[in-house]
Amino acid sequence: DGKAALWAGAIDDLWKLGKPVGRGGPWAGTSVEKNKPSDPYLMMGYDKKSISLSHQAREAVCFTVQVDITGMGDWVVYKTFEVKPGQDVKESFPVGYQAYWLRTVSDVACDATVQLVYE
Repeated sequence: DGKAALWAGAIDDLWKLGKPVGRGGPWAGTSVEKNKPSDPYLMMGYDKKSISLSHQAREAVCFTVQVDITGMGDWVVYKTFEVKPGQDVKESFPVGYQAYWLRTVSDVACDATVQLVYE
């Protein structure tokens, strides 16, 4: 019906709703520029995290996943993934791994998808 709802309650009430889960990411079939970082994507507050990376280029693409572990814009490399044409690379982050933000850099201009699943 297009109406928005507003919930008001104590912060402890949120935990009664269950742990947070989420899906999304910095790119979803997005036209990306070579060596230009994606916008930051929230990573904090989830127990289990996994990432999937794919692209539409005719050549292999290296995606460098960077994380900000301090929340202050101090970006460090988590890992670089080589993704071949037609491949969908998936990986789980170590249990308990925490960072505030995640962003991705492609070494090739292409249409790219980098999505995360948080549980």
